Amino acid sequence: MRFIVLTIIFSVLFITQTLAISSINLDVIKEAQDYGNLRNKDSLQEFLLPWISYEEKAEKLNGTTERSYLYTSYLLIATDAREKSLNGHDIAILDSEEVLENYSGLLSFSTVLFGEKEDFAKDASVIVKQDNNVIKAYQMIIPAEGEKVHLDKGQTIFNAQCYFYFFEKDIMPDLPIILSVRTTDQKEHNFYFDLEKIK
Repeated sequence: MRFIVLTIIFSVLFITQTLAISSINLDVIKEAQDYGNLRNKDSLQEFLLPWISYEEKAEKLNGTTERSYLYTSYLLIATDAREKSLNGHDIAILDSEEVLENYSGLLSFSTVLFGEKEDFAKDASVIVKQDNNVIKAYQMIIPAEGEKVHLDKGQTIFNAQCYFYFFEKDIMPDLPIILSVRTTDQKEHNFYFDLEKIK
């Protein structure tokens, strides 16, 4: 009985609330949980494919292509469900509610950048461009030093796994955006997302 009451309350709270691009209700939550559960054997790269954007100047796609993932509410729920499924845990509505609360009102990006120096990303500036608007990141998590990546012919570059957060209220859900990162080495890294086409 308690579960039914909590489910009804949860449904009422989220039925009209917009989180991370698309509206969230119990049907969408269940769909996202099913996506995570049914695709738990996919590689992480395959699993995240619908939410990825490659750097706009990328000449080829491989392990050193810069990329960014837009973590919508749908993807956050699906990722949580995938982890629980892989670890043999039950997937509950209340778990999804907790995930949504942690990221409520935020648009989150996980971005992989590459540079020639260890500290190429440490003082990066990050914005979202949308129409004529420029929106600054609310919070950034950028490593002070990138990890070494050894390429063919003895070449070494550095990899920085970064996280960027924006207030969702500042971004219109029906227009494309460009996530733009200017790193310390004065390079600009741009990632295009068509928000209307992303769950």
